[in-house]
Amino acid sequence: MFESLKIESLTFQYSSARPVLKGVYLNAKASEIVGIAGQNGAGKSTLFNALTLFNEMKGSVFINDIYVPPKNLIKEIAYLPQMPFLPKEKKVKSVVKMFPISKEKQSAILADERISQLQNQRISTLSGGEKRYLEFLIINNLSKNIVILDEPFSEIEPIYEEKICNQILENSKTRLYLISDHNISTLKKLCTRILVLKNGYLEEV
Repeated sequence: MFESLKIESLTFQYSSARPVLKGVYLNAKASEIVGIAGQNGAGKSTLFNALTLFNEMKGSVFINDIYVPPKNLIKEIAYLPQMPFLPKEKKVKSVVKMFPISKEKQSAILADERISQLQNQRISTLSGGEKRYLEFLIINNLSKNIVILDEPFSEIEPIYEEKICNQILENSKTRLYLISDHNISTLKKLCTRILVLKNGYLEEV
């Protein structure tokens, strides 16, 4: 059973550039929805990538107080990156079935009132909001206890923003969510607490 995520002294820099993350500390538990705020270029996406895609970060990450090597973190985390990642030439129905999601949850995604009308369309024909909503549904239905969402509300219409929030709230009882978004008002309503990434450090609000 998932209980906690602990990040200690996480640092990261691109090649010889100045460090983007200088010493990030975070203690978070299951059932928390933690918002990560900060100005453009503060390093929010870099932080999320360091926890999932980059193996060059320095520092320590513990899940349930057990150290997890950087290369193994992606196995524990469901990650919605800022950039689109679905194959453009595949049809919606095929894309949903590509991911390690139970057949029951695949059916639920395809039965969603918005997605059901798009099943036979190619990803390349979807609007930005349609793609983002589909990406969220896929990532949120992966069987992972830690979910990182980078700009999940980008191009999302208010009615579907509310649906995303409701799904996060429904699934947060046993999970930990880390969310970054420019929509601070939504983060304030959704998150149990908000941290600000500034000058390479995370600070409590």
